[in-house]
Amino acid sequence: MASSPLPVLVAGAGPTGLVLGLTLLQNGIQVRIIDKDPDRRPGQRGAGLQPRTLEMFRFLGILDDVLVKALGIMPRCEYKLPGGTEVLKMTSTATIEAATPTIPYPNARLLGQYNTEAILRSYVERLGGTVEYGTELRNFEQHPDHVEAELVTNVGETEETEKTETVACHYLVGSDGARGIVRKQLGLAFVGKTDPGQQVLIGLVEVHGLGTTHWHQWGDVWNNGLVMMPTERQSYFSFFISRADQDVRGLFADKDVLRQAMRKACDRDDLVFGEFDSVSLYRPNIRMVDTFGKGRGFVAGDAAHVHSPAGGQGLNSSVQDAFNLAWKLALVEKGVAAPSLLDTYTEERLPVIAAMLQKSTRLYDAMRKSEEDGWKRGGDLRQLGVNYRWSSIVVDERTPKPEGADSVNPYGSGTDGDLRAGDRAPEAPGLTPVVGEEATSLFSVFRPNHHTVLLFNLPAQDAEQIIGATKKYPTGLMKTAVIFPRRTSNPEVVGQPDLAFVDSDGHAFAAYQVSPEKPAVVIVRPDGVIGGIVYGLDGLVKYFRGVFSAVGDEA
Repeated sequence: MASSPLPVLVAGAGPTGLVLGLTLLQNGIQVRIIDKDPDRRPGQRGAGLQPRTLEMFRFLGILDDVLVKALGIMPRCEYKLPGGTEVLKMTSTATIEAATPTIPYPNARLLGQYNTEAILRSYVERLGGTVEYGTELRNFEQHPDHVEAELVTNVGETEETEKTETVACHYLVGSDGARGIVRKQLGLAFVGKTDPGQQVLIGLVEVHGLGTTHWHQWGDVWNNGLVMMPTERQSYFSFFISRADQDVRGLFADKDVLRQAMRKACDRDDLVFGEFDSVSLYRPNIRMVDTFGKGRGFVAGDAAHVHSPAGGQGLNSSVQDAFNLAWKLALVEKGVAAPSLLDTYTEERLPVIAAMLQKSTRLYDAMRKSEEDGWKRGGDLRQLGVNYRWSSIVVDERTPKPEGADSVNPYGSGTDGDLRAGDRAPEAPGLTPVVGEEATSLFSVFRPNHHTVLLFNLPAQDAEQIIGATKKYPTGLMKTAVIFPRRTSNPEVVGQPDLAFVDSDGHAFAAYQVSPEKPAVVIVRPDGVIGGIVYGLDGLVKYFRGVFSAVGDEA
């Protein structure tokens, strides 16, 4: 071949593809991100950002930009009809939780997908990456050591002005949505159902005369109903409208007819409906793949699973797909992990997505029946309990690994009070730095480009031995952090760890369920998941043998 293949080609520049691309770039892996839409306008879709997603944005370094623009979850106000102004009931969609040392972002936030994408795109560009809009993946062919992809870019308004190129890449990831080419050409099953009887219209509309402190609802959401939700865009509301008395496709085609339908649905003459943005037809699909990849091709996000918007799980699950796959791709590209590590992407994500589809479908069914439970948020939907306890690459010497995914709850076991390998790694603030950077919390240390090895109160000889062992692995793949118990005076730091802290407030020992009397080593993966809980060098070597599988035991 004339030139070296591109490491990774990502087809689809929504949040999934952008998170994947940004994570790879932060790992020093070259990536090309394309999207066939020349003028991507996703509007407010995927607005709910769950707490676990906020944590991942923290690790990626974009959270501050997100929180500047994002709104909080609001109560829902249902109005009496006819009239449309008398409050029928006001209900809370989620209990507002107080932040705790282990969960600093306990509540979901609302941010339009167009803003989320813009923030992610700006960080991709800061690292020298680009997002190529108007470039379509038309075809691809897999070979033993690469994928050959045919790309077509519109450089004018006719087929004669299309530019075609062939790109070789080591890996292809389809984040190109439910109708994308990658899943179809890989031949992956897309098992599930489409609800033929339900069709609604969603989008953004400019409204004057409507309050912005809560969501507004008139009628039954799925049957002649209208929901309006304030957004971060001044005077614009996200809407959701269903009509039993007329085909919503007609509303989509004629905006004046759509305005009339909205006035009829809310029975309000005092509201002024202005411009529309990002209006689209929506029909609930509930489908998922049976494997997340084949050969050198993978799918993530809507290309792998689609479901109702109930519960706000879609974008968040997609971000987790991307985060899970990206760090593994990075290690394979760096030559420290065998390609077999990529098999754990399906192994870990498939049970989680299956559980998520069940949860979101139950909520959707409850909403269709006008049951109050259909509007409930929080709890497991925050995704803080999503775990991979059954994964073949996690090592847990403290708690025996369960037999298979069926023996745990992929969505909730991580919040059952028992911290295990495969669970979300909790935050721990109140650390006093002794060695290294001036970080004062674990979330300030976790990043998608390295493992973090936490040594809790190990005897000096053991700590020196383990830290020495980590230095035999390729540089930059992990950070070691020694954590001393609270009230430790004059801590003895041995072995030259990257970081050392005194757990001044006691949060780290408590969160990781380590007693000062029984030292432990906790290995946190680049995706903020606990990969290993071990008691010594043998356990550490066992974990990294499974992940850095191309390095060998001589490391």
